[in-house]
Amino acid sequence: MSFTIIPATVADLPAIRQLLVETWHATYDAIYGADEVDEISGRWHAIETLAKQLAKPDATFLLAKRGDTVVATSLAMLKHSDLVLLSRLYVRQGAQGRGVGHQLLDATLAPYPKTSVVRLEVDPHNAGAVGFYEHQGFVRAGEVKDCGGSSAIKALVYERRRAL
Repeated sequence: MSFTIIPATVADLPAIRQLLVETWHATYDAIYGADEVDEISGRWHAIETLAKQLAKPDATFLLAKRGDTVVATSLAMLKHSDLVLLSRLYVRQGAQGRGVGHQLLDATLAPYPKTSVVRLEVDPHNAGAVGFYEHQGFVRAGEVKDCGGSSAIKALVYERRRAL
């Protein structure tokens, strides 16, 4: 699969939102139910929310496209000089397992070469994501009771330390 990784723009936000809603339903409907997924996705993936994330000065908001189709998206934010928070990395189901996630992760973290810790939260029910992050060198570092700081979803905290 050939794809291109580029910075997200305001014009891309509707396609990114569609990808996020689709991947959330595919991943979480069986766990939380479609109504709960709609509610969470409605808050977390609203165009206004995505636009605010896009405008953050210390954020890297990327997408991967195959032709004109968005197949993946990511968001990382510099929390302080030594910590990057990977807030999002989602790959459309049909594109998973083809290297898109790995390359998008690398591209998302590339702007932060001087940070020694990359941290993320992942739902423990999302075995595919847990396996992906562990394969990328992340190790479990704890857990939180409110994934993203604004939900009742428990999440595992994973970190990857980088030698500087």
